[in-house]
Amino acid sequence: MTELDQARAVIDEIDREIAALFTKRFEAVRTIIAYKIEHDLPVYVPGREAEIIAANTRRITDEKVREHFREVYLAILRESKLYQQEIAREKGIQ
Repeated sequence: MTELDQARAVIDEIDREIAALFTKRFEAVRTIIAYKIEHDLPVYVPGREAEIIAANTRRITDEKVREHFREVYLAILRESKLYQQEIAREKGIQ
């Protein structure tokens, strides 16, 4: 196995883990939106989102990687909000 093949195998395993964690995260999102609906809370809470972004980007010590991670994380949060909005609409809540 070449060095390239080894690196690709590592990435394949990481991608499997990311997919599993993404699924697990969105299962938690379903629980969160159910709670928000039950307690008449908004889907989007700007302060909370800013806290999440700051806390998670601090975990990346490589400055060159940090900004790329931030962009990916912003996409995850955007998709999370969209998912919550879809669920809310299905339940007849705008």
